[in-house]
Amino acid sequence: EFSDKIEEVQAQNLAASRIEENKVKELNQLSVSYNKMLERLSDAFEIQRQFTANAAHELRTPLSLMQVQLDLYNSTRHPDNDADTLQTIKMVTEQNGRLSKMVKTLLDMSELHEIMVDALVDEVLADLDPLAQEKNIKLTGKCKNITMVGSDILIYRLVYNLVENAIKYNHYGGQVIVEAYQKEKQVYLSVEDTGSGIPEELKERVFEPFFRVDKSRSRELGGVGLGLALVNEIVRVHDGSIAIRPNPSGGTIIEVQFAVNRTTA
Repeated sequence: EFSDKIEEVQAQNLAASRIEENKVKELNQLSVSYNKMLERLSDAFEIQRQFTANAAHELRTPLSLMQVQLDLYNSTRHPDNDADTLQTIKMVTEQNGRLSKMVKTLLDMSELHEIMVDALVDEVLADLDPLAQEKNIKLTGKCKNITMVGSDILIYRLVYNLVENAIKYNHYGGQVIVEAYQKEKQVYLSVEDTGSGIPEELKERVFEPFFRVDKSRSRELGGVGLGLALVNEIVRVHDGSIAIRPNPSGGTIIEVQFAVNRTTA
């Protein structure tokens, strides 16, 4: 049992890998030492994460300023430039773009931590309750007590966008149900509404930027058609998957699937 517990240890689940002291009396002192080692590892990972975040933030500002200057330079004509100058400007622009992407990746990595999915869903439902009340829509959360590794800012935005859409395109007096549960090493999160549904031929297109199923209603409800496109991008950067299923009682079910412990290469 002691050996199996150690085999499960990963950087993302140190807090959950502690062994109850006195549970195995013969190994009590080893249990104490093992738990202290986990604490030291956790502190070391936190220091590393904080350093990465600080370094990335410090790098982002000068890179952004350089990009602004390059964009400004490239947007105006310079008839006196020779071929070597143009080639140098092109090279600097490309390398600055590569460095900016690297910094963004470092920031994304530093923001990965354990997320309490049920608490996050409750927060989204509370934030969107005033919007739901305007249409007399009932918001219901059916979330198990589960956690996953990811960016809480991005996962919050994902759930918020899905629930907001489910409210906006729902019928007056309808219902929105958010469900989350874990099966093996996967977290499943679904948002179910009682709206008009999405035509089969448009299900793949709804994740395209600026695409709207009903353009007239979209103008009436506001927004620019980026809600589900952003959701799709957040799913992608978390190495997850997303699918649209019909709701047997009418409406749409959008289901997202994530790994419990996501790692970044």
